[in-house]
Amino acid sequence: MPYWVGQLPTVATAPQTFCPAIVESYRDFEPPPNFKQHVETLLRYVPPKYLIGLTTLVLTNRAGLTRDERKKKSGVETTRCAWLNLWVLIIALRSWNRTPVLCYLVVGQVLYHEIGHHIHAVHRLVYAEKEDVAENWSGKLTRRFYRQRFWYLYPFLYGVARLALLLRKST
Repeated sequence: MPYWVGQLPTVATAPQTFCPAIVESYRDFEPPPNFKQHVETLLRYVPPKYLIGLTTLVLTNRAGLTRDERKKKSGVETTRCAWLNLWVLIIALRSWNRTPVLCYLVVGQVLYHEIGHHIHAVHRLVYAEKEDVAENWSGKLTRRFYRQRFWYLYPFLYGVARLALLLRKST
C-alpha cells in the first residue's frame, strides 16, 4: 500500500479572504466620519467569489485623481487585476449618512453597482446592456446586505406593510 493513502496533509491553511485593499486618496476634502468603515462593512457582505480579481478600491474625490485617472472610472486589465474608483464627494453629500440603517443605502448602491460591473466583466458575462446588468447586481447585493445585516427589521416592516394594506382597503 502506498505511503500517502490515509494520510492528511499536515500544513495548516488559513482561509483566504478576497477583500480588496481600500485606498483613500483625497485632496482638499474631508470624507464623512466612518465612511471607510461603512465601505468595509458593505464589502464583507459580498460573496467572496465575486471579489476574486478585484485588487483595489480607491476612495477619492475628483481633485484627488490625475487627468488620466479621471478618464478611467474603473477597469479590468488583461491580467485580471481590477480596481474600482468611488467618488466620495458625490456619495457623501446625502443628508441621511448619519442615520444608522440608511447610511448604507447610497454608498451600497454605488459600490454594489461598480462591483456589478466587475462581476459582469470577470465572472458572469451576460449579453445585455452593461448598465442594466450592473443595476441588477446592485439590487441583488443590496437586498442581500439588508437581509443579512438588518434581519431583525423584516418582521417589523412586514407588519407595517400589512397594516398599510389594511388601511388602504378600508378607505
